[in-house]
Amino acid sequence: MVYQHIYKMWLFSLVERYGNFKEAANHANITRSALSQNLSVLENYLNKSLLVRERGSVSLTADGQSLLDKIQPILSQADDLAFNFSEESELKGSFKLGAYESLAVRFLPKLFTSFRRIYPNFKIDVVTSRTDSLVKLVNNGTLNMALVINGEGDSKIEEETVMVDSLGLYVCADKYCYTQDIEEIKEMGIAILSTPEDGQPYYYKKFLQKIPDDFKVTLTCDNFEVIRSITASGAVVGLLPTKVASQSSYELKKIWPTEEDIVKVSEHRVSLVYRKNTDKRIINLIKKVVLVE
Repeated sequence: MVYQHIYKMWLFSLVERYGNFKEAANHANITRSALSQNLSVLENYLNKSLLVRERGSVSLTADGQSLLDKIQPILSQADDLAFNFSEESELKGSFKLGAYESLAVRFLPKLFTSFRRIYPNFKIDVVTSRTDSLVKLVNNGTLNMALVINGEGDSKIEEETVMVDSLGLYVCADKYCYTQDIEEIKEMGIAILSTPEDGQPYYYKKFLQKIPDDFKVTLTCDNFEVIRSITASGAVVGLLPTKVASQSSYELKKIWPTEEDIVKVSEHRVSLVYRKNTDKRIINLIKKVVLVE
């Protein structure tokens, strides 16, 4: 019966979300071996190959993507049911949340809407900054929680990966197409993040080193959303995270890289770091908002 395999389908969705068995197994609180066995049983039941297993990562087959599209609404409804029947006592007071700026732009509108609906008497104070600063503020108790890039936990705070992203070079699809003369596109120049005092993230610097020399940097800015906006105007090639590029009101098309090994160089985690005594209702609601994007 199919209902016996709902748990395995949830595990399958975790593998797609995290991009590897290790973090998916950690989230599910099972071993990688148990995760692999469950997925094999699911594939045998469906008589379909769902995953392409590679060293250190996995990707979906066409059948796997089709299954994911069908089960995501079901899993989302199950999450809603569990959340609504968990703890109904009202949250009051305030909560201090930090967020990397681009993550704040993406997630806080939905987050505030959810909190206002469920906990109308609960106040959220928001601080935006870079990952290192936010993690320190969570560690010393100034913040309760933060959404960051590649955050790390320690003896005082927990860390959970909620999403994996990667970088690419993007152009405005309304003005340029992939079949257009690539030399003309290269002459537009690239817009990249400016270098702050504490330097650029390691994954970002490694990606910059991989960009072909005939692409020239012509604009620097300290904000991904500004770069995305200028890219959408057709003025530049934007170096953007995939998730940020997808938020544009104009379609942005990735022109580079196409090689999987270069894509892997730029992979980075969207992490939730929080104090160990943080109310689980808050953690679950924030994770739900981020994960259903």
